[in-house]
Amino acid sequence: MAGELVPLVLLPRYTTYAGASEFTTIAMDVSEYEKALVNAWRGKLVGSSPTFAMVFEESTDQQAWATCTNGAGGDPGQETEVQYAPEFKKRWFRVKVTLGGTSPVATCWAIGFLELRQS
Repeated sequence: MAGELVPLVLLPRYTTYAGASEFTTIAMDVSEYEKALVNAWRGKLVGSSPTFAMVFEESTDQQAWATCTNGAGGDPGQETEVQYAPEFKKRWFRVKVTLGGTSPVATCWAIGFLELRQS
């Protein structure tokens, strides 16, 4: 059925990352889907001048990644839930979390739905 929603868990409740680095999920094939509706949440940041960013990315080959249309993401803010709606133009999809600062630690999650393409 066109427009049907399929449950999606990108980052389970409550995923914790530590260290200044980029963390990515495993790429998923979204060729059957038009977009995602993702609710994201972040807890308190710990560390010295910590920064947090969550970006939704897509790729044709799982090598070169680009930000999804409407998927720039960002930082939802401390203990704040925000909804994003990344649109898919390419086959592969993932989420990337970037932590910056000195010894940063962040807890977050990202769940929602994939919307089937309309034919």
